[in-house]
Amino acid sequence: MTKPQTENRQKRFTTSEKVVYPMIVAVLIGVAFGFYHNSRIDDAVSAAVDLGLEQQAMIEEYFNAHGEMPRSETDINLSAFVPEGILTGMDYQAGELGVPAADKLRTGTLRALVDMTEFGARFEDIESGFLFIARAQDDDTIQWECVADVVTVDALASRHLPESCKGGEDEDRDDAELE
Repeated sequence: MTKPQTENRQKRFTTSEKVVYPMIVAVLIGVAFGFYHNSRIDDAVSAAVDLGLEQQAMIEEYFNAHGEMPRSETDINLSAFVPEGILTGMDYQAGELGVPAADKLRTGTLRALVDMTEFGARFEDIESGFLFIARAQDDDTIQWECVADVVTVDALASRHLPESCKGGEDEDRDDAELE
């Protein structure tokens, strides 16, 4: 009589198995959703960076024609820019955002304005996405740098930016470690 009881017992889940297996499945679903959510954010930010790159040509054309950076958004007709996706607009300022002593004739900053509310409550207050900083070189070419906006309070964290926008961050970290 003990043999049929043993066979019957092996076909059923134990109480601990009934608890542990669903927990494992829930954790795996949560991890998969996290990866999916982050990939959506990465794709949206990458598309915004690509769209912002198109605005660089307007500044380069102005610089080539006038020999200096534009003074304002109207000089480059930035109001004609049509944003899409999470990018709600771009604003421009002569000089470098957060650096009052920057040479305003040889440096300019495009700042990406974003709306990321579709990605949840933790992104509601984010208004600034990233910066494109243009620096005129001695040979009158412009070198562009895409960096995280560390000046604006409600800016997108650098971890969400594509690799092309993280170049300046590593240099700053290396400089801080040397001091």
